Amino acid sequence: MDVGLGIVARNHPGYPRPLPVVYEETLLQAQLGEDLGFVQWWLAEHHFAEDQHNPSQFPLLAAAAARTSTIRLGTYVLLLALHNPLLVAEDAATVDILSNGRLDLGIGAGPMPGECAVFGVDPKERFGRTYEALEVLQRCFSGERFSHAGRYFTFPDVQMTTTPVQAGGPPIYVAALGPQSLAKAGTLGYHLASMIHTHEHDIYLQAQAAAGRTRADFRLVSGPLAVHVAPTREQAWDECEAGLHEWVEFYRRRGIPMPLAPIGELRHDPHAGIFGTPFAVGTPDDVLRILGAYQDLPMDQIVIQFNHMGMPHEPVAASMRLFADEVMPEIARWG
Repeated sequence: MDVGLGIVARNHPGYPRPLPVVYEETLLQAQLGEDLGFVQWWLAEHHFAEDQHNPSQFPLLAAAAARTSTIRLGTYVLLLALHNPLLVAEDAATVDILSNGRLDLGIGAGPMPGECAVFGVDPKERFGRTYEALEVLQRCFSGERFSHAGRYFTFPDVQMTTTPVQAGGPPIYVAALGPQSLAKAGTLGYHLASMIHTHEHDIYLQAQAAAGRTRADFRLVSGPLAVHVAPTREQAWDECEAGLHEWVEFYRRRGIPMPLAPIGELRHDPHAGIFGTPFAVGTPDDVLRILGAYQDLPMDQIVIQFNHMGMPHEPVAASMRLFADEVMPEIARWG
């Protein structure tokens, strides 16, 4: 099984650091990931967040493209409902050119209600806007002149002049969670970027099969899993507990109910995690045992998130190196 990175540029709101430092460290981690053998860097998107979460993915991905040569670069996830799909197609094509065909597009249909309010998007339209925009994206990547008149977008006489290196455009992954989105993503032939975060992936697999596709026609990616590795369990938790705690709080403040023990006690909660997915924190053996729960899933790539809110580069890099040395070789042997 391949191993990818989920890396985000963001601060801890309780003790923020200068954003130029945060962004530089994020890019250093993309470079380090390539050196250590991680196959992909996935970068998320959020807006108006108290942690200063990076709102714009393509500039950071372009910067990473200039500093790397083999690691694939991806959006996980691009909140497509908030964007003009023609501009997304142009930005994606530009990054694909700069990276010599290393871009993947992971798409999410669920921007936060607060984000939707500022952008003037009705939350009830998120699903419809996302899949209509995906249709427009694919027509842009075809290189053919087209017009589009849909429910949410109207574009007359489009001729894209900046086209991707990859034939047909960057591969498209959908972070589908509910049955409607899973069925639609499978029927339309998109790859799945949320294998671990949905318990209904059989709906997606059945839709792919009903459309006449075989397992070789699509890829399954886990979605990001929070990991921190250190020589001892206590050191690992000491370095990351505040960041993981704030990550859960980020969603709780937005009305998503999740249990959360206080800092200092989170490490003793066997169910500590996010969206039902446990944190993998501890020694290499601890982390491999926790991640082993996913060993038998029919996945192509498991995605590991190392840089948790407020963590400086040094412990993040040390965790990445220890993981690459002692955990990743075992995962590579999974089916």
